[in-house]
Amino acid sequence: MQGLSHRAGVAAALAFALAALPGCGGGQSSQPANPSAAASQRLQGGWHLVGFAPSLELEAPLKSLLDAQLQTLNITFTGSEFTAMGPGVDTGGRYEITDASCDSLSGRVYDRAGAGYGITGQFVGTQFRFTSTDSPWAGSGVLERAK
Repeated sequence: MQGLSHRAGVAAALAFALAALPGCGGGQSSQPANPSAAASQRLQGGWHLVGFAPSLELEAPLKSLLDAQLQTLNITFTGSEFTAMGPGVDTGGRYEITDASCDSLSGRVYDRAGAGYGITGQFVGTQFRFTSTDSPWAGSGVLERAK
């Protein structure tokens, strides 16, 4: 089950990485000079996984792990690294934002073993609504900024 816990933490971290989206102000037409850096700065700090709907039905052990993580998985971004902690999950790794524009971004999260997972999403208020593109955690979810 250790591998499943590790993957769940990485998938959730991917989701949070997307939360780093730089905003495009309603009255401003200019983007930051480096949108990816601005997105990374916005990502810094703590987040909670509040929802996730897999694209395909998960096997029973993965579904149980996901259910245990909702509302309890905490992900923290510091610099270009992340940690994810929750029931049965204690993992971390690094992330990169590969493209960012306004409130949207795409990127990759890398687990401790170096495996990369793709993600895209949009920042909305205190939430990040994301799509994870790689199995076994392909699907869409919601992250909420920790209070």
